[in-house]
Amino acid sequence: MLAHLSNIFTPSTSPSVLLVIGKFGATIHILHLLPESRTIERFSLITPSSITTFRHHGAREQAREQIGIVTLHVGDGETANSFLDDVETNPVEVAQLVQDVLQPAALDAIHERVERDRSMRATQTYPVFVVYIIRSSAGTSLTELTSFP
Repeated sequence: MLAHLSNIFTPSTSPSVLLVIGKFGATIHILHLLPESRTIERFSLITPSSITTFRHHGAREQAREQIGIVTLHVGDGETANSFLDDVETNPVEVAQLVQDVLQPAALDAIHERVERDRSMRATQTYPVFVVYIIRSSAGTSLTELTSFP
């Protein structure tokens, strides 16, 4: 009985993972894996310069690992979303283990861009992170509107 009462007052948590392109304190572009449904959601956030860890719709960062830096040919129309397209369309099922799938998919997309000829127009370089988060409940989408920050 006491354990049941404890569970009522202890918030449940659900681990999840994000692939984040960009620097915190600016616009970041996010690919979020929902492990329960094996679906992927993508969105962008403008983060204030005072923000150093990910917090959004009740989810909070537990750990972060920078896995590389990607150079995008922005002068040729390449965007962070086109980079995420390449990660998401990797022929392997992206919703499998992060170390086996997401990180190698991101690294492959980074290496493809490194091997290209340099753009004669503008390029921009972005750090790429795998961010481990805890959500308030399983199945929670980070793009759904909620009443809390």
